[in-house]
Amino acid sequence: MTASARAPGAAGAAATDLLAEWEGISVGDWVRRLGAATAEFHGRTGSTSDRAAALVRAGLPLPVLVVADRQTAGRGRRGRRWTSDSPSGLWFTVAHAFPAAGAALPLRIGLAVARALESAAPGIRVQVKWPNDLLVAGRKLGGVLCERVGDAALAGVGLNLNHPPGALPTGPGLRATSIAAEIGRPVSRGRVLEAVGDAMEVVWRRPASAIPPAERSALDRRSPLAGRPVAVEGVIRLRSGRAKAVGGMNAVGGCLCPDGSLELVNADGARVRLVAGSARLAMSPSR
Repeated sequence: MTASARAPGAAGAAATDLLAEWEGISVGDWVRRLGAATAEFHGRTGSTSDRAAALVRAGLPLPVLVVADRQTAGRGRRGRRWTSDSPSGLWFTVAHAFPAAGAALPLRIGLAVARALESAAPGIRVQVKWPNDLLVAGRKLGGVLCERVGDAALAGVGLNLNHPPGALPTGPGLRATSIAAEIGRPVSRGRVLEAVGDAMEVVWRRPASAIPPAERSALDRRSPLAGRPVAVEGVIRLRSGRAKAVGGMNAVGGCLCPDGSLELVNADGARVRLVAGSARLAMSPSR
């Protein structure tokens, strides 16, 4: 296996600020440690997912790994901006040959990342919120963005690691946290990357369009939505099979379904599935 410095053509044109080593370890050693066929480490790039997609399209061998100290155009679902222009976090994307994707993949990757973080930073408990958020006690720690390029699945991961509380992103309805803020000390980005890479291998080795039962049970135990009032926007599927767009629907969160959709109980007591969109904890009505 070799580390790719850049791909030809358009992919090469985007490879700026490449690093020869990261966290004191050479890129070649990272390739061997993480089992990547192609790896790039950037001081700064726009989006690790965009860069990984370019490398896949250029025909670079899989698995592809792209890591950046800073992202200037990090993004989440629906093109939302992900604040990641800081070396205090861990921002990376893995592209892997993977026949199955869909809504199950970001949840499976999220579970793997949650377990890895708890191993690398003992003392925290990481929640996995449908469809792709990582939380600690309801505060956002990170997220997963899964996309597809040809036969490759791309899993982009963004994690707040060593941000002090005052450096965390803020906004309406946003409560963010970091590993350092939770445990009172910084963690090694390299150690976290290795732990997450090892945990994700479980997913890559077991491709499935459905979430395996043991993983689904573990995800249900980590869900901050289960059994709680939620406000829903997106597309639900009724028991009849009909899809329906909803906005601001009130419901109670339930268990995950094998396909990665989220079961809900609506105001009429009917069970429906949220197949796309978002669900957030609803404010309890005042008495």
